[in-house]
Amino acid sequence: MDRREVIRQLMLGVPASVLLPSLLQSCKKDLVPGDIKFQGKVIVIGAGAAGVYATHLLMHYGIEVELLEASAKTGGRIQANTTFSDIAIETGAEEVHGNRSVLYDLAKHFASARLFKDDGTDFYWLNNQLRTEKYLREAADLAGEGETMFQILDSLGTYPGIDQTVTEYLTTFPLDNRFYTIANALVGNEYGANNDLIGMLALREAESLYSSGSESFKFRTGTYWQLFESAFGNAIAKAKLSKIVASINYESATIEVTTTNGEVFLADKVIVTVPLSMLKQESIVFSPILPSSKIVAIDKIGMGQGLKIFLKFTGAFWAGETSSIIGGETIPEYWVTHYGKSSSEFLLTAFVMGPKADELALLSDSVLSSLLIAELTSIYPSGGIAAKYSGQILVKNWKNEPFIGGAYSYPSVGASGQRELLAESINAKVYFAGEATNINGHIATVHGAMESGYSAVNEILASK
Repeated sequence: MDRREVIRQLMLGVPASVLLPSLLQSCKKDLVPGDIKFQGKVIVIGAGAAGVYATHLLMHYGIEVELLEASAKTGGRIQANTTFSDIAIETGAEEVHGNRSVLYDLAKHFASARLFKDDGTDFYWLNNQLRTEKYLREAADLAGEGETMFQILDSLGTYPGIDQTVTEYLTTFPLDNRFYTIANALVGNEYGANNDLIGMLALREAESLYSSGSESFKFRTGTYWQLFESAFGNAIAKAKLSKIVASINYESATIEVTTTNGEVFLADKVIVTVPLSMLKQESIVFSPILPSSKIVAIDKIGMGQGLKIFLKFTGAFWAGETSSIIGGETIPEYWVTHYGKSSSEFLLTAFVMGPKADELALLSDSVLSSLLIAELTSIYPSGGIAAKYSGQILVKNWKNEPFIGGAYSYPSVGASGQRELLAESINAKVYFAGEATNINGHIATVHGAMESGYSAVNEILASK
């Protein structure tokens, strides 16, 4: 049986024509049924993308598995609000990144009618004017600096230098300061922090390995998590909610997982899929303590703080083809929330990560909305924005989300090579999964989390 057929068998309900390219690339050793050695019980901690997918795969192979979730709902960092607007508002993960991943293949099979490609136009705020990428690359008045900036960003995966921040690296080029804000939106903010915190060597790792594609897809109707409910409903139904894990004792042959209310769950192996922020906060006590190499990895890999802010207007003030507005000083990127969707409303999403998100999170909704309306007015001075603002704002602060504590991990200075250490299992008993453990360049993505869940299951099935 070849590798492709093995992957197909792992996907219950998916026809043989569906390929899973990201997993084909990520697996060091793929199993055929006759190779499976493990016959014990597994506990999966965390019912987000990685945990649910891992549970699904284990169930498919007939492995006894329990799925424990600390919150009162499944989904992790995939969450939606269905009351703010006449469309579902994705307050967490929103996009399917690229068309070469397990997630894209799932969406094409289970939600093809809902899936669409975001092919709108991105506009960049430069010199108090909105410009297209074509203008930035070709305009004579920019003296080639726009093209230089994009060439630098396009070559991050082949960076040859020492570990330094993106900001420090960019200062070695003849770029005007006006391009730094745009570069921060395209790199630092996108990766979960800002360019003062992103490390070039860890960034090079991610950029050089990333293979799922540059296109972006979203769901026209419904919610993101509905895809998982369609594909992995069997695993989601197994989730035991409000089970807050306090400790994992893996000293003896049988692992003891104890919750904060004293419940004890026993297993032969455990997969920990909690967000990196929870590991940083030591919300789970491990006995014996974690290896020093893993503690260092947890410390060195950055964990981003993030805000998604949604504003409702009575009419549009942006061009009809607008997808994103990039390069604001307060908000690095705004996008048209309802682009490609059937909505009678006019919505913008403001996306800000890292220290700026922490700063804005301290503001009241009224002060925050005034700040954003002021920035949007400077970008669209004739848009009548203040008059069109409905006064309705929705703020999602991921730092304050219980049992999550942040948006996603980022490639920080000193984090090169650390994700491999974070992903390593301990004594063939405790395994780690989640986007922060992805070593295929798909950090901070849903499909990266799924790949890590697959890798952990693959390793378990090959063990005794």
